Amino acid sequence: SEDKPERSRNAKAQARHRAKRKAYIEQLESTVTKLQTALEYSPDQVAALPPPLVKIRDLEQENERLQAENEEMRRI
Repeated sequence: SEDKPERSRNAKAQARHRAKRKAYIEQLESTVTKLQTALEYSPDQVAALPPPLVKIRDLEQENERLQAENEEMRRI
């Protein structure tokens, strides 16, 4: 019987947390939709974009290759 007030308080806190999380997710989805519209990207086009880490790795590799090529050109 002593647990009932605690459970009630926990239940209320959980409900508040779920409501906040739902509102946050809806806000994020709205922002994504607005940005897609602003950039005129369809959801399929956005899904086709490479993940940022893959793009960063590719750019770092290209940078290393170009630096090596630049050094070689300087030696010549």
